[in-house]
Amino acid sequence: MTTVATIFRAILTDFQKVMAPFVNNDPTLFLLRVYHHLARTMARFDRLVAQWRAGTLPKQGKPRPGRPSHPRATPAFPTGYAWLIRSVDHHNARNHANYLEHVLATPEFIQFLAEVPRANRILRPLTKSLGIQMPGDPPRPMPKPAPPPKPAKKTWFN
Repeated sequence: MTTVATIFRAILTDFQKVMAPFVNNDPTLFLLRVYHHLARTMARFDRLVAQWRAGTLPKQGKPRPGRPSHPRATPAFPTGYAWLIRSVDHHNARNHANYLEHVLATPEFIQFLAEVPRANRILRPLTKSLGIQMPGDPPRPMPKPAPPPKPAKKTWFN
């Protein structure tokens, strides 16, 4: 039986295969960290789907009022839109991202997201880094076009 988790794992595994040559050529080892982060993301998602299927999801706690949250001083990864797709500039990477966007819009996945809202904590950073939309999100506004270049200053010999 094909489940949400197996499709998700297949897409991310194939994305890792596309990333592999870029990881090997990265002297900063940044893409290696991203590669391993994708593996941990797959494992977290697998556990969440297994708990959902078994009906053993722990109850989601309420935020505690008066207790400040402590954000990280520096984010572990870039936070811009589609930064991972730009880092792995390959047509197959974009294909896998588009396939994931298509799978996220299937009725089974939408039902899963409605029943397990904590899955958004796993999926939202991934979809943002791949430059795709989560189901139900408003469309991203188109970037403003660059202003036209100013005409060259006229001189007495023109």
